[in-house]
Amino acid sequence: MQDHNASVNSEQPVPWTGAEIVLSVFLAWMFWPAAIFAILKGIHVEHWYYGDEAPEMTKRLGLWVNALASPFQVVTYPLVFSAFHRITLEQLGLTRRRLVRNAFGGVAVLLLLTPVVFGIWQFIRWTYGSSGEHALERHTLEEIAQQQLYPSEWVLLFFTAMIAAPLHEELTFRGILQPWLAARPWGGHAAMFGAFVLALALRHERLLAAWSEGLSALTNAAAPALFVLAMLPLYLMVWAVSRTPLMPALFGTSLLFACLHAPVWPTPIPLFVLALGLGTLAQRTRSLVGPIVMHSLFNSFSCVLLLAERI
Repeated sequence: MQDHNASVNSEQPVPWTGAEIVLSVFLAWMFWPAAIFAILKGIHVEHWYYGDEAPEMTKRLGLWVNALASPFQVVTYPLVFSAFHRITLEQLGLTRRRLVRNAFGGVAVLLLLTPVVFGIWQFIRWTYGSSGEHALERHTLEEIAQQQLYPSEWVLLFFTAMIAAPLHEELTFRGILQPWLAARPWGGHAAMFGAFVLALALRHERLLAAWSEGLSALTNAAAPALFVLAMLPLYLMVWAVSRTPLMPALFGTSLLFACLHAPVWPTPIPLFVLALGLGTLAQRTRSLVGPIVMHSLFNSFSCVLLLAERI
């Protein structure tokens, strides 16, 4: 019988609790974006900056929300945790120890994984195109990039993709959630359940709309949740052969991260592979430097592809 109760984080204690995670995630992912959006709407930024005729005004306003909220999101975790415990930035993975080495590690893993991730993505695109299925869903930033953006908006778009998102997402998933889940025997199970719930929650509008449109539309709307279910046998294999909760937690956290992108199906499939690399790198280096660099460069490459489509 394998010991799933062994702790894997003895070198890096995880003092924060589940309640503190819930509070900090709520503040970082919901409160701050909503507060910034309310302020921008309150001072009527969309009217005096864009005018009444600007297309995709709400989505373009989201660029300002993402950029302005990001500093508050990043500092939320250390501030909340410090209110209850003596938390150091190093415990969150924000350390200068072996900074250059960890940064190069992120570049090296990216070089190894990028062909795999984009290979999977191209195969999915080919499958969708040849089968006549629904069109691939596009990320909000992709849709915004098709507009005639102001130079300031391009700066905000690149800042969001290359700096804000990598910092906030890596801090949340690889800095906070993964080590906390890896310190608990049921951590991987919780992450898998969370991924399934998140996949349904982020698609609830599509699911409601597809309910009366037939099985094909409903299956497409539920695709991210079905993907989680399809990964369940593989997860159970990982859990069965693991001696500690680390690998199940890493697997589940990676799937949870992938399901964060459930509104843009089938993006979660290749992003799950990318997340496995990010999670492994964070665990091996005990640092978020490599994952942040890796995530930032991956998003930078995606931004280059966006620009190439406009040329």
